[in-house]
Amino acid sequence: VELRDASGVWGQGTRETERLIKRELDDDEHISVACIGTAGEALLPGASVKADRNHGAGKGSPGAIMGSKLLKAVAVRGTGKVPLAKPEALVNTAVEWENNILLKDPKSVVIPPPSMALKDGGISRGYGDFIGKSFRVAGKNMTDPVWGHGFATRFVEACERWTIVPKPSYNCKIGCAYDVHISDGQFAGMVVSTCGGGEQHEGAAAMIGVTEADAGLILVDLYDDIGVEAGHFGSIISMAFEAYNKGYLTKDDTDGLDLTWGNWQAAMDLIDKMIKHEGFGAKLAIGLKEAPALLGREKGLVDEFTRLPVHVKGGGINIHDWRPAWSIVFGFMMAGTGPSHQGWGVDRVPEPQLGYSSPMPGVVDTQEEALRKVDAVRLTQFAKLFYDSLGICMFVGVGVKDSMRLSSRALAQAVGWDDFTAHEGLLCGERVTNLMRLVYARRGFKKSDEFDASYRYLEPAPAGPSKGKTIAPYLHAMVDEYYRQMGWDVETGLPLPETLQRLDITEEFA
Repeated sequence: VELRDASGVWGQGTRETERLIKRELDDDEHISVACIGTAGEALLPGASVKADRNHGAGKGSPGAIMGSKLLKAVAVRGTGKVPLAKPEALVNTAVEWENNILLKDPKSVVIPPPSMALKDGGISRGYGDFIGKSFRVAGKNMTDPVWGHGFATRFVEACERWTIVPKPSYNCKIGCAYDVHISDGQFAGMVVSTCGGGEQHEGAAAMIGVTEADAGLILVDLYDDIGVEAGHFGSIISMAFEAYNKGYLTKDDTDGLDLTWGNWQAAMDLIDKMIKHEGFGAKLAIGLKEAPALLGREKGLVDEFTRLPVHVKGGGINIHDWRPAWSIVFGFMMAGTGPSHQGWGVDRVPEPQLGYSSPMPGVVDTQEEALRKVDAVRLTQFAKLFYDSLGICMFVGVGVKDSMRLSSRALAQAVGWDDFTAHEGLLCGERVTNLMRLVYARRGFKKSDEFDASYRYLEPAPAGPSKGKTIAPYLHAMVDEYYRQMGWDVETGLPLPETLQRLDITEEFA
């Protein structure tokens, strides 16, 4: 292990940083690089850590943390093998699991797992059907889901003309990551690396109303290169765009930038100002909650600006418009790391292995129906946090037949335990959920903090299944029910002593 001078890569984007470090170490094949871009160096909110070109971690702005420590990158070379207690048995389990990833569970009603929709860059083919038709594309700062459907459709139509090359992670049979070779228009010849379910397209482009698919991809590429998480950073930009389009801001406020919906060139200029902490960009760079609060005070429009940002507890969401899926809306609010996919419920994908063979209606009409979502959110949260603890992708777990049983068995076979059941795996997830809550307690958490979600996040959508409907009236009852099911104090939201004892969480952690 050695510490090296980063002056040769400081100021570079994530892709060039990776290339230069691999060249310096003279080993392109065996070196893996995790690094920050200029956003992390500038300590911007939403700054991410990027690894191996198009993969990244952005929740909680870890790139800004690395930047604050003047740490540009970590490069590793692996030369050894991981010892396995029962390699043949583990391979057999992996084969069964792998087959299930691309198989609809016969116990499930109708809905296949997301892994099938994402296979081989599947979002480039199914974005309009998978996300757009259900009014879940976050268009124009989540003000226009109908426009969002058109955004997704245009992207798929453009991808039909271009070349899509799947770029799966090591040994991944899903391959949601892909390269887009743009072959026509103003960006002909460009290659953009992207992955996942379309969130980055929405955070970088749909949220500010970009109509051209190629320009949207260029923004996605820019976000990855400077190293920012699209849901958080993009929501800051889109808040400013909406304020401009509503007349709350003028060119006098934006340093002359025309933030009309769709003006991607102005967005790129604004991002540059944020990185340099210049003028209007410096005001946005203070944060997703803080920037609209500052602008509202300056313009005498505090209430108006308060209604614009999309956030939960000050963090950006995994950016789709989730208002048609209340379990996911609620799950983001209860996640232990700020808004993220921990407890997704079963509004979109059934989970027969957790007792839910049919999906729930995403939007409901009564408190009783809303409360039924709580148990599914809680159980899927336990499952997801167990998957996270294993270091596996959520898409080999969500909706995948027997994924809890197989992941638990694989763990036992890898380390040499006689047995490790799905129930024990869920218990691990429950422990992690409680440990996160104890960290909350040390940081001064109050129950009122649970409801720190923005107006836009909770307001009724203007179209689609959630038109005229909101989860907001049911939230307090849902939170109380979640606390009861978790074994937490309903008044404080903190784990009860008997819960910690049952989970064998020791006194020093508590």
